[in-house]
Amino acid sequence: MRRRNPITVEELGVDCLSVGDLQRAGVLRNTWVMLCPTLLWPRIEQMRISRYLLHLKLRNQAIDQQIRVSWTQCRFGGARPGLHCPHCQQRVAKLIRGLAGYCCRSCAGNPVYACQAKSTRARRHFEACKLRLRLGGIASLSAPFPKRPRGMHQSTYTRLRHRGETLELGLPTRFRSQPADYPHLIYYLQLSISK
Repeated sequence: MRRRNPITVEELGVDCLSVGDLQRAGVLRNTWVMLCPTLLWPRIEQMRISRYLLHLKLRNQAIDQQIRVSWTQCRFGGARPGLHCPHCQQRVAKLIRGLAGYCCRSCAGNPVYACQAKSTRARRHFEACKLRLRLGGIASLSAPFPKRPRGMHQSTYTRLRHRGETLELGLPTRFRSQPADYPHLIYYLQLSISK
């Protein structure tokens, strides 16, 4: 019997609601804001957002979803928003797309990370590819190591380059020529772009 590959956090995280994205967009205000679908949230038909509530109209779903937003006071002033899972009411930073709308990771069945389903050497290969993407290069170990990105401190780049070279040094030739796991790396590419 062949074992089926589990659904991973990276696959579900490509379409997720992040409180950081909403905060950066400046839509968590005291007044209602209406958003139409974007590339960031392809399965949402319409969003109505206020400071304390998100009202989502999802594609191919009869019932709309409401997500509560709470604010925590920070120690030196200001406030930090958090989303509440519609199913368990747990306060989280991200809600991932499940079968019945958006929910927290535990309500989605605690999917594993892509690296947890790989062998030790495949995990090192995946991490080296992820590091190259973070530095603005391509996720291929046969390509030259990426140059320091603009705005990154030299000491940070040196540390990351050393880490990448250490990861690649321990890999056999067979793994170095192996293609990157792009379906799972897309999630990390989106994370680096949104920061």
